[in-house]
Amino acid sequence: MNTESQRHMFAPLVRGLLVCLLGSYAFAATAGITEVEVPPNDSLATAQSTPVPATGLTISAMIGTTAGDLTTDVDFFTFDATQGDTPSIMIVGAMSSPDAAGNCSGFPSNLALYDSLGNMLGMGQGDCGLANALINNVTLSTTGKYFVAVSAYSHFFDPDGIVENIDIATPGGPYQLVINNVRNPTPTPPPPPPPSPSAKHVPIEIRHWHKDERDLDKQRGGMWPITVAILSMSDLDAMTVDPKSLTFGATGNEKSLFRCRKEGKDINRDGLPDMVCYFKPDVANFQTGNLNGVLKGKTLPTAGKPAQQIEGSAALKIFTRRTERHGFKHHGEHGNDGDDRQDGNDKRQR
Repeated sequence: MNTESQRHMFAPLVRGLLVCLLGSYAFAATAGITEVEVPPNDSLATAQSTPVPATGLTISAMIGTTAGDLTTDVDFFTFDATQGDTPSIMIVGAMSSPDAAGNCSGFPSNLALYDSLGNMLGMGQGDCGLANALINNVTLSTTGKYFVAVSAYSHFFDPDGIVENIDIATPGGPYQLVINNVRNPTPTPPPPPPPSPSAKHVPIEIRHWHKDERDLDKQRGGMWPITVAILSMSDLDAMTVDPKSLTFGATGNEKSLFRCRKEGKDINRDGLPDMVCYFKPDVANFQTGNLNGVLKGKTLPTAGKPAQQIEGSAALKIFTRRTERHGFKHHGEHGNDGDDRQDGNDKRQR
């Protein structure tokens, strides 16, 4: 049996073995990039940086041109790895399988692995009908930078990274370089979590105490509570707001909540129930000249919908000329300056 017959006989067996190797060494890589030839990546000093993620990396590259014209092109790539890694590095697609006449298209390939000092750690070669160039049995002794070199046949690599016969042009073509089993010593940090959604702005109305809540006056020892209504909208049921989360005052961060009504009340007469709550004026920390009050809180979580921050602001209707001068004191505590006689009328007008 001549050499050519043997080659035809054993080529399918070798390709079957190659399939097994591909599975055993997990050469499938989920991340992919393309070679960059500007500037030319034709030496250790100008190697293209190609960080390898945990899932592996496939580099789509070219020796020369797609047409396979004669070329002196060689490719160098660099990546970081960790001590104890055993990289799986393989050239895929540089050569086709033999046809009926035993001919292959593409180019025989050379593959070399170097450390950061340019010392060659391993070599691999691929040829027609035999196998793709492969390096898979080199364990790295240090953490740091490593280099992979790829060339066409006759452009052999020396231990110091020099390419032999570089002045002799040989056929080239496209190929893929697949690198796996590498742990990046400085992995890319995970992306930051998305920012929390901004608070939903809700309409509120700040009102004065009404006679239907006269017991509040007594419970606060003569201090009138500030009534705030959270108004429902088409996309917000005010009654889903968590009363315990509410803060209200000059900045909106004051923990001034007294209590909220259990039942909703249609304050603005739009047919939707609004939430009515009462806040302690001495804790709300309003000062003479304040024009607006700010309320903050969040909704209760519901099925399929998480809690949402809310915020609202409205004019301080309780600050009339009289209350600017005398604060929030209840009727009967101002002295005999004449304002007490107007208090009942003031309450009915506000």
